[in-house]
Amino acid sequence: MIHRSGSLPSRTLLVSALLVGSLFGPFADVARAEDGGRITLFGQYYSLIVGAAVFQPRQATTRSIYGERAFTPSVALWSFDTPRGLGISWDLGGRRMQNQGRRAQCAQAGVGPRWLFADGHADVAPYLTLRADACAVQIEHGDWRLRPGADLELGASVLRHFVISGRYDAIPKVGGFDLSGFSARAAVKIF
Repeated sequence: MIHRSGSLPSRTLLVSALLVGSLFGPFADVARAEDGGRITLFGQYYSLIVGAAVFQPRQATTRSIYGERAFTPSVALWSFDTPRGLGISWDLGGRRMQNQGRRAQCAQAGVGPRWLFADGHADVAPYLTLRADACAVQIEHGDWRLRPGADLELGASVLRHFVISGRYDAIPKVGGFDLSGFSARAAVKIF
């Protein structure tokens, strides 16, 4: 279908583009204004990112006992200056699931390879990481138990100020409960 110049679809497209550009254009300039992180660790510059994550257990039985989902704060160090290619990723985190007085908690630390598919200076820099984890798990008020685990995360940094990701955590059963599951995270650069 061909539209002549000035037709309704062309005007609508032009107005939409101008509206989106006027809303997000100035924000994108601010996002690029301060690219380097302010925290130095092992010779690498990091930024502090803060956000939220939602976790959903994989198994229906676990969801019925400990709740359908758990919301957790997300605080992390993030490098927006990482070059494209293979690198290392580390992770510290935890979550608590509770429902009607029943509780399951998990704290984990992991490390593994990370593939960055675009240079960290790109407007959108997708990544994939696979980490081996050490998980400390407490069911109800019992003892903390240490279990091996793994996580697979797919995400992207956007405009060097935002990080979004989806993740699957695999944890062996503890006390008959499967605490493996899916999560989604959104975080914003603070400094």
